This record gives sequence, structure tokens and C-alpha cells, in this order.
Amino acid sequence: MSFLPSATAQIDSTALRAKFGPPLNRETFHLPAGFDLVVDYSARGRVCQMQMPALMPSNAPVTNADDMKKAMYNFLAELVPSPMRGKEKMASAEMMGVPSMITTDYENVTISEVQSSADPFDSKHTITVRFKNEPCE
Repeated sequence: MSFLPSATAQIDSTALRAKFGPPLNRETFHLPAGFDLVVDYSARGRVCQMQMPALMPSNAPVTNADDMKKAMYNFLAELVPSPMRGKEKMASAEMMGVPSMITTDYENVTISEVQSSADPFDSKHTITVRFKNEPCE
């Protein structure tokens, strides 16, 4: 005897929109380097926020977190170059036990790196770029 779920038990987009409102305007790009870049857009269709892992994936047999972090920040420098960021206004670090957040505030963007565990290879260790002139809604 097998049990097949009823089609009426399925949730669809209309039901979710009625309950929670419109979805975020978001795209996920799977990059050749082996990681996902998650991009949120403002109501005007411009990038308002991007999130990526803090470490660039590596095919090296022995991985080095410092080298992987440098590689990701090099990628970030190409994606959001200095002229786009504007002048650096302030940098800060918050430590809450093991979890930490390093934030650099520029004229046009804020870049935050969050590390939620002592393991630098934890998948929750991310970098978020927020564009100040494009609010995410």
C-alpha cells in the first residue's frame, strides 16, 4: 500500500504572495569559481545588496583560509571597485564571543563580513555589500 500526497496539499506562488506579500527581487548566480553570488534588487531594478562566501573556493589539496579570503576580496575589488565604493568613512569590528562582524563603511556602500563560528570554513561566514543609494524593499 502506498500513500500519495494530495495535489491540494501543495502550496503555490499565489498562496504565498497572499500570506506574505510579494517576493524579493533576487537572483543567484553560480560563478565558475565554485560559489554563489546572491543579488537583491531595488524596486528600480538596480542592485541593492550582494552576498557571497567570505572565502574563495579552492582546488588546492591543502586549503589556506587567509589565501582564500584574499582571493575573495580581490574578486570583490573587481566587482565593486574603489571608484564605485567612494571614500572610506569608517571601519569597525564587533566581537560577540565567537561570532564577529567586520564592517567597512564607504560613501556609497557598506561591506560587512560576518563570521558565526570559530571555523573560518563555516558556510555562514559571509560578505555582504549594501548599496546606500538603492534601498532593498
